[in-house]
Amino acid sequence: MQNHTQISAVIPTYNRCTLVGRAIESALAQEYPPSEIIVVDDGSIDDTRRVLESYGDKVRCIFQANAGVSAARNLGVREAKYEWIAFLDSDDCWAPGHLRRIVNAIEGTRGEAALYFADTEVSRPEGGYSYWSRCGLTVNGDWEVRRDAGEWALMRIQPMLLQASVVSRKTYLEVGGLAEELRTREDTLLFFKLALLHPACAVAGCGTAMNSDDSDRLTRLYDGESLVYCNATIFLYRELFSSLTTIRQERRRFLRDSLSAAYFGISRVFVRQGRYWSAMRNLAISCGISPSAFGKETLGWLKRHVFTTRGRSNISGMSVGAKP
Repeated sequence: MQNHTQISAVIPTYNRCTLVGRAIESALAQEYPPSEIIVVDDGSIDDTRRVLESYGDKVRCIFQANAGVSAARNLGVREAKYEWIAFLDSDDCWAPGHLRRIVNAIEGTRGEAALYFADTEVSRPEGGYSYWSRCGLTVNGDWEVRRDAGEWALMRIQPMLLQASVVSRKTYLEVGGLAEELRTREDTLLFFKLALLHPACAVAGCGTAMNSDDSDRLTRLYDGESLVYCNATIFLYRELFSSLTTIRQERRRFLRDSLSAAYFGISRVFVRQGRYWSAMRNLAISCGISPSAFGKETLGWLKRHVFTTRGRSNISGMSVGAKP
């Protein structure tokens, strides 16, 4: 197949002078190479600039004051010359045939989808597994396109990861790109917007190897029990519920219930911190948004904590040989 699609690769980086070269080399080594490689240095204070400049005109380097990875990606997209954007993290690397498979899918579907995404292989130190297998996604054939891709976005774990995704530059900019005010979950918000409003295509095969060389991955810094993560989740569902007014009613209900659950979740964090007034206020907001979701969350909490605690008390109170 003679391919004509042109792709801009966008790689954000920050203080990864020992790793970013590997990511760049994996982009340069593609069977179907990108038409340009843009690396956005987000204010590195190590030797990253020297490493980037050593590639000469093979890499287009953009330097900005430290503003976060989302701002770096958004800048890279705005500066890109071509209609398709392929993202790569500076501590990961692409499989050699990644862009070839993606481009075959783009041209095979006449560019119908706004988002094309492949599987990611997670490194052995991180568990050594296929990301799609963790999500429960399978693809029939070389690719599978869905004009209504909301079902993928609403999976318990979204099967899309930015470092294995290629997006329409025009659509990316239309939906506002990545939310720069978020420090985590910004990619989840973007995938919701893309898949709930536009077609998406899952492309068979591993696109990216996710490495574990850098200890500063945001998923490690902000776990699901942190205030940063909980506030990002609230922001995410508030944004979606307020902006996606044209989607199907059952999906609107899902977003509303998810927003209610997010407020319930942050109240649990406040309880653990002893901030009981904040916890009560957020519980009231949760109930006001969706009483049914609030009731479900409350019942789940009771099952996990009250009933479990009671069971442990009964067990610890039994003498050896006693019958329950």
